[in-house]
Amino acid sequence: MTIRVLPPHVADAIAAGEVVERPASVVKELVENSLDAGSRRVSVEIQGAGRTLIRVADDGSGIPADELRLAFLRHATSKVGSLEDLAAIATLGFRGEALASIAAVAEVECRSSGARVRLRGGEVVEEGTAISVPGTVVEVRDLFSHTPARLKFLKSEAVEQAACLRVLQAYALLYPEVRFEVRLDGRSVLRTSGDGNARAAVAAVWGAAVAAELLEVRADGVRGLVSQPRISRGNRDALLLAVNRRPAVSRTLAFAVEECYQGRLERGRHPLCVLDLELDPAEVDVNVHPTKREVRFRSERTVFAGLQRAVRAALAGSAPYRMAPVPEPGAWRAPQLHEAPPPLLAPPPPAPAAVALRPLGQVMDGYLVAEGAEGVVLVDQHAAHERVLYNRFLARLQRRSLSGSPSQSLLLPEVLEVGPTEAAVAQEQRERLEALGFRVEDFGPGSVRLTAAPAEMAAERAPEALRELLEVLADGRGDEVLPRAAALVACHAAVRFGDRLDGAEQRRLLAELEVTEDSVTCPHGRPTRLVIEWADLKRHFRRTY
Repeated sequence: MTIRVLPPHVADAIAAGEVVERPASVVKELVENSLDAGSRRVSVEIQGAGRTLIRVADDGSGIPADELRLAFLRHATSKVGSLEDLAAIATLGFRGEALASIAAVAEVECRSSGARVRLRGGEVVEEGTAISVPGTVVEVRDLFSHTPARLKFLKSEAVEQAACLRVLQAYALLYPEVRFEVRLDGRSVLRTSGDGNARAAVAAVWGAAVAAELLEVRADGVRGLVSQPRISRGNRDALLLAVNRRPAVSRTLAFAVEECYQGRLERGRHPLCVLDLELDPAEVDVNVHPTKREVRFRSERTVFAGLQRAVRAALAGSAPYRMAPVPEPGAWRAPQLHEAPPPLLAPPPPAPAAVALRPLGQVMDGYLVAEGAEGVVLVDQHAAHERVLYNRFLARLQRRSLSGSPSQSLLLPEVLEVGPTEAAVAQEQRERLEALGFRVEDFGPGSVRLTAAPAEMAAERAPEALRELLEVLADGRGDEVLPRAAALVACHAAVRFGDRLDGAEQRRLLAELEVTEDSVTCPHGRPTRLVIEWADLKRHFRRTY
């Protein structure tokens, strides 16, 4: 499509605003233009954190020589032409504001199709010819030099460089078929192969060790990679979400992904992912915010559900923790010692006939040692039992279990003094309490009487578990409270670190763990087991057979 100035009624419909807030804004807009031009190679050079120079060169379709000057007029674009086009935007750029806004706050030179134009403060100061090469080269110099007030709002060079690099990393991850080369102050900081391999792009950005730990997602119009629970980060910087390969900020999408890791990661830890949702452009509105990063969906619930189905399907293939070093040390902490008296395992459902893990014993009254197909396996007995029970209790709460809710009557009912809120919850949430195995009766103002507890829980633990459960039910809203409730009850019911288990109990727990979904971690995200592979043992003892 030819570059042209949008009619006023179309320009007025665009969510206009300040485009150039910082050097990273310039990098983003120029790289998006390169990708929209069909480039297969994008080279970026940044000096002085972007204030001195930003140069973006590509091998795309270029700008016709007679349209080069027109490209720097506000609302001049080749990507949309009518209000109907705004309803189904299929390109990264569309507003026709970026080049004009950049030229207004810097000195810009653009070369394409054998032509050259240079602007300063938004005004053309020079035009001429240039060597005709494929694609386009845009150089932005002395950013904000004519608007010193904006310089005061920039962060340090390190912060601004990092912001520029994050933008480039995002597009390198989302466009693995494009070869990206990035240099900061003369040193190479990013280079991708451009061979279309998404995992190779991740290796170039986050490292080969991280790339090896990611699981492929390919379902329900969702494509990408997500981290196994055994690798995580303390922030959301590696949570990259996109819609039609446009990086997108959406609390809904972020929540959908992180909820899939609930019960798999510790509190305060976050997954890594590169996920792209392939949607009909008419089903998503990207003309919501001046930065074009926030999106709005016509059917948000459908998008949410599809994303969760895809991520959960991928996480079903999570592997256990291994002795070999994994990226991001500190992704999990050692279990805390419990001080309560040790109970024995409550009788579980019948174990399967074939047990993949053969128990070898127990060490420190807390770790089970077993032999498996892959090597020697160390199992944290509390974390493992907690996961088994969590899945069982959550299934009962979600009414997916056919086995009922077995409970044990207390020899002496326990009377608990509770606050008015908790007392009301005990009555309102009676159905959920019974699904977990608790039977509770009203016992006057500010008191409830506990007459039965889950069959899996030692009777002496039941009162404290109920007290905490009422607080959770009072604090939670909707179905989001169910995993928290199940995790709490599982923690109170599980065997503890320091409980000595006999051989039959060890076999029972290992058998249950083997048939439990998401058994890599406990509900709080701690690993349940650690595998020492046979090959590592042989290598350590220098054996060749």
